[in-house]
Amino acid sequence: MSAEPISAEPISAELVVSNQCQHLSPRGYHCHMLRVADESFCPYHLRQTQAALQPDPEVLAADLLAGTGNLNTAERVNTLLANVAKQLARQRIDRRDALAIGYLAQLLLNTVPGVHQEAQAMRAYEAKQARQKSFAETQALLRSANRP
Repeated sequence: MSAEPISAEPISAELVVSNQCQHLSPRGYHCHMLRVADESFCPYHLRQTQAALQPDPEVLAADLLAGTGNLNTAERVNTLLANVAKQLARQRIDRRDALAIGYLAQLLLNTVPGVHQEAQAMRAYEAKQARQKSFAETQALLRSANRP
């Protein structure tokens, strides 16, 4: 059983440089790590550049929630979905995040009729309480006016 020797061809300097991370340190030194396929940076520097490109979460949240109020109407939920579509088109949010928000918006839309019914019931209850209070006050005034 004889093993054939593996011929070791020298690696060209051009190949090494073309596969090398393109990150430059503040002092002008190149990173020596190999770059990720179809990217210019090694995994470490790729994460750093992607993190730097991410928008501020507070600004993104403000953009997503602009004009949505407390999301208790179909119009406000529709505004949220429009904001999500805009941010997705600008590639400021991940597709999975957009899908999750879309699903939550669907759940919110399913609860809108119930929210309106509760609000109507609360208004009816408050109006009934106000009428009873007004009636009691009127009766008290009439009693005090009829007393000698």
